[in-house]
Formats: sequence, structure tokens, C-alpha cells
Amino acid sequence: MKRRGHPPSSLEAQLVSKPVLALDFHIVWWLHDCKSVYPNASAVVHTLVSRYRTQDISLLLWIFFFYIVSDLGIPYFYTCVGNLVAVVVLQYSIDAKRPIDYDDSLYEHACTDPDTKGFPSVDSHMVIVVIGPALTSPAVSATTIALMVVSGLIIAFTRVFVGVRFPSQIVGSWGTGVMGVLVANFIHVSVLHHASTAALPASFHRVVVVCVIVAALFCMASWVEASDSRNFGIPRHEFSRVLKTIVTSGTDDVAPTTDGSSHRRDSFYYLMKSVHSRRRPDPAAAVQPPRVHFAAAVPEQQGPKE
Repeated sequence: MKRRGHPPSSLEAQLVSKPVLALDFHIVWWLHDCKSVYPNASAVVHTLVSRYRTQDISLLLWIFFFYIVSDLGIPYFYTCVGNLVAVVVLQYSIDAKRPIDYDDSLYEHACTDPDTKGFPSVDSHMVIVVIGPALTSPAVSATTIALMVVSGLIIAFTRVFVGVRFPSQIVGSWGTGVMGVLVANFIHVSVLHHASTAALPASFHRVVVVCVIVAALFCMASWVEASDSRNFGIPRHEFSRVLKTIVTSGTDDVAPTTDGSSHRRDSFYYLMKSVHSRRRPDPAAAVQPPRVHFAAAVPEQQGPKE
């Protein structure tokens, strides 16, 4: 199957001088053309990829991580956390381009995470880091390993199919994942087992785990607010204004805000207005005592005079 149309003029010269890039684009364009031939399969793949991390298939990696971390112990925890930090720093340091950065026709808004770069792929790198140690551990069942391997291959395929990674970037990210595991094992064996300060108390590991969890929550909160609240589908200023209103709604001595957006009458304003009206009933609407109606006295009828 050949690519319909011609690549952008700015890309043609690079394809001639860079054979690896030309081979990558040949595969990416072939998969892109397959979408029109197999629309049902394309729709299934697109449901697995999302610009939101909580709706992407890569979430399976962290489910597997939390499932087997208790079996593989603290060294496995340090290996995964250390590699995650290292690969994110390395990705932003290299700042490699993705297929969609070369060819705009490959861009799909619903499947493109704007916060990532091309190489190394965090998902493909962490596939090796999360799954690799489990392959040699007797504590992990063969069924779990098979599910993890299949999930890792599907993650790699979906990234190439939607045009957010080159095949060479996926393979290279697997290589960086192998290097990350080897370096982590070397540090664990050489430093922790043979150094005189290796006998660390168990409380030290607990403190490290708590610090990692707190740092992850802080980074997630900062990321949500800095990304214009993409995960919740509302603008950032509305998100901040609603939270501020909820926090200050219970105090009566708070000065009114001067933000222009706070004067807009939205559904949240009317909801809060109805809640306050129920809490503070109008005195004029108090129940009036029932009125007593006295019937007029009816004179008795007198009989005819005799």
C-alpha cells in the first residue's frame, strides 16, 4: 500500500538524507492508510489511546506495578520510581520530534498527549522496567507475565498506529529500559549489599515510600492545574473560582471578590443561592397563626302570635 499524496516539502529532503527516518515514515504512513481500509479495527485502537492518562491503556502498567510490588520488594520499587524520574528528565532533555511534528496530517487531537516528547517513550521504557524483573521472579505467575507482555506489545503498537511515536523510537525506548534495569541492579548489588551503610532500618524505606507518594500527589495537582484542568474538562479559571467559592462560602466576613468572572451567573451560582435560601428562611414567609372566624348569631324564629 502506497502513501496517498506527497509528504510536506520540508520533509522530503530529510527523508532522502536519513534512511532510518524514511523507513519509520514508511511504516507510519502505511498504518495511517490502513485506517480507511479497516475502520472497525481502527476504532478499537483509538479507544485504547487517549490524551488523558487516566483513560489510556498505559494505565495497565501501573496496575501491574501495584499488583506485583509486594512480591518483588523494595528494590523493585526503587527501580521503577528511579527509572520513571530518569526517563522523564531524559525525554525533555533530548526533545526529539514525533511523527505528528513532521506531518500535520497524522495529528489526532483525542489521541495526542501534548506534554510528551518523542524519545525515549516513557510508556515503552517503563514496560521493560515494570515487566523485566517479573520475568525472572518465581513469585509472579506465568499468567500474569503473559498478560503484562501482551499489554506491553499493545501499548507499543498503539503509539505507532496513532502516529505519536516512530518504530525506531519504540525500539530505542526498550533499549533504554533494559539499560535502566541493569543500572538499577548494579546500584542495588554494588552499593546496598556491599557498602557498610547498607543496613538501613525498615523505617527508612517507609519514609521514602511516603515521600514518593506525597511528591506524586503534589506533581499531579500541579499538573492538573497547569494543564488547564484537561482531566476534568473545565477551564482552569472556572476550576479555581469554584474551589475558592466552596472554601469561603461558610464565612460571612469574607470580602467580595473583584474578579470579573465571578459576576457571571452560572448554574453553580444559582445552586449556592438556593442552598443559602433554605438555610436562612425569610421572616416574612413565616407561618401566620390561623384566623378564627366567628359565625354571626342567627335570631331564632318566633312562632305566630295567638
